[in-house]
Amino acid sequence: MPSSPTQPLRCHLLIGPPASGKTTLAGVLAGLTGAVVLSTDVVRGELFGDTAVQGPWREIEDRLHQRIRESVAAGIPVIVDATHARRPWRLAITQALALPAPVEWIGWWLYTSLATCLQWNQTRQRLVPEPVIREMAAALADPDFGPSRSEGLAVLVPVVPTHQRELEPLLRDDLARLDRRIRSGRNRERRFELHGYSRLLDLERLLYLLRLLSTYPELSAADPATRAELEAIVSPLPEGDLADQAAAYLRRLHGECYGDASALRADLAWLEANGFCTAEPALGPIQPPAPRSLEQTDQWLGGVNGGFPPLGDGPVFQRVFTLLRHLLQQPFDREAGTPLPEHLIAQTEAIPGAYLPGESATLRKDLEKLLTPYGFRRPNDNVRHGYALGTALLSANRLREIHGVVSQAAGRLADPTAQDLLAELEQRLQWGGIAVDGSPPVRAFANRSIVSSALVRPDSLAAERQAEALETAIVERRRVELERYVSVGSFADSPSGAFRVWPLQLLFHNIGWYLVYEEDAIGTGVGLIRSERIDRLALRRSERGYRRSDDDHAQALRRLELLLHHSGGIYFGHDLAAQLRLASPNARNRARQLLTLRFCCQGWCFAFIREGLQRYPIEHTRFSKPLPGEHWWHHPNAPHVLEPGSPSDTHPYPVELDLPPWTVERDIDLRNWLFGFGAGVRIESPAALREEHRQKLEAALGVYQPV
Repeated sequence: MPSSPTQPLRCHLLIGPPASGKTTLAGVLAGLTGAVVLSTDVVRGELFGDTAVQGPWREIEDRLHQRIRESVAAGIPVIVDATHARRPWRLAITQALALPAPVEWIGWWLYTSLATCLQWNQTRQRLVPEPVIREMAAALADPDFGPSRSEGLAVLVPVVPTHQRELEPLLRDDLARLDRRIRSGRNRERRFELHGYSRLLDLERLLYLLRLLSTYPELSAADPATRAELEAIVSPLPEGDLADQAAAYLRRLHGECYGDASALRADLAWLEANGFCTAEPALGPIQPPAPRSLEQTDQWLGGVNGGFPPLGDGPVFQRVFTLLRHLLQQPFDREAGTPLPEHLIAQTEAIPGAYLPGESATLRKDLEKLLTPYGFRRPNDNVRHGYALGTALLSANRLREIHGVVSQAAGRLADPTAQDLLAELEQRLQWGGIAVDGSPPVRAFANRSIVSSALVRPDSLAAERQAEALETAIVERRRVELERYVSVGSFADSPSGAFRVWPLQLLFHNIGWYLVYEEDAIGTGVGLIRSERIDRLALRRSERGYRRSDDDHAQALRRLELLLHHSGGIYFGHDLAAQLRLASPNARNRARQLLTLRFCCQGWCFAFIREGLQRYPIEHTRFSKPLPGEHWWHHPNAPHVLEPGSPSDTHPYPVELDLPPWTVERDIDLRNWLFGFGAGVRIESPAALREEHRQKLEAALGVYQPV
């Protein structure tokens, strides 16, 4: 870093919880040094007429910084009397504040016990709320983000106000030893190869930016859930380029001093140049930028003779950021049976500046000091969960496979969400340098939606914009008002006109997309669960004032899961009491609600039927055993438990299914499957279904009888 052409002005930063003795220390220190005391309490009195009025912090900070600049310009040292309990509050002065002359900041950290602070607080004219004192004391005690010389302080002096010696001789002694302690600190860091991220403020801004982009790639709010998360940080969502947006989020998440958009713009360019934003693994060496000049247009930015963090040394920065880049791009890279540090060293050792074999202990320490404090790893968690930068959770090849699956869903299934997702995915793949060559996918969907989203009514739920609004309502647990079009396909119990529901899920079933919803049951809180094809529905209103709890939504989804499991389709009848009985938490009670469908099969169709082990719940499915002398294969766990009929019987193979009453009585899917075998099955019970099958066969036969 450049040195000052003149002797820097020595200024002082007090650090300690409220009621820790800062004001007393400031008075004694002022008498010994001739410095002027600048207090946030005094500034509050100037601005708002009363030191007890907190007021907008930005106004207080602006006035305080103005006073510091005026004093420094006049060559008068200052003592800044404030808690400075959080790192951003300290960095805002020691490294982010531009001053008209070089300043050497001395930090005075009051080690006043919490009990003493609480006791002294009771003697103050203006009491500070106890939770505030406790919170600030905890922040100062943080092992990772507590006060440190690396924050740009020339020296950090611990002070114990309750010490037996008088405060004035104690401070006089500390002042006499300052030069020696500053030289000692500088000597320890003399070997450092300084670079553009040697200052703690610049380093942490880069780390926080990486963490932000790894959580929200490109800060995109394309899906409702991510948008809600980002709006919880800054609302309305910030505008401008990526640097402007990142600045707004970092200011809110970590502190004003990290929100320099022009510096973030340079950080983004550095990340791009050093391979952090590509999907393919980067093998080039990390190139730290050149040290930045602290003297800019007659303004000094940052303290003189201040300390640096360990990553302020170029080789340390190189090895740690080589590791971090690897973890961001290949978050699940590990090898069974090999300790993780050794594996990571082997994976990156070919990159210049990376860890060397035998540096496992160093790597472990860097993981602990970097990944955990800055949010790249959960505390006490050895599993990496993926950081969503570069290839995120998957390799480039797996991402190409995902592209194929999404393309199929967007095309053949006409999924409006998949269509939107496909456009975003293709854009991200292009940004990551992953070519999608258009070769046919290995796996494809034979099914296709019979409904074209391009040819539906513009207000239909099958239209892209309406589908997105419906998805948002599902995510936000909002009640919606739907309308079922007249003159569309209907069944006897289909709803008509407008109705209010709680949307639960969108399901693709056989030929198209269906909305599964719970009817809004006024007064009871539990409604009938039904399904309807989305192209038959219009979303008339999403009622923002009607949102139900996550608990109620989860309970409805659990009921839906049971109904889907037992019904084998998406028809759930029209009897709420029957649905609730089948959704009982007791498996024995659920089993009592089921009816047994029994039919016998000819050999040719039984061969097809016995292959469908998951058409209906396997625990409620029973198949025939082989006839004597037959040796067709079946798995030992398959439900072949029924005795076969006589070999002379045309339909010797019995099948039994335990199904909900509504499935047996009215379900179209059951009938399409079972009746589709024609004379290959003979229904034995229930009698009503047997009669229905007989009539269907007779009616079909009648079509072909001669007139």
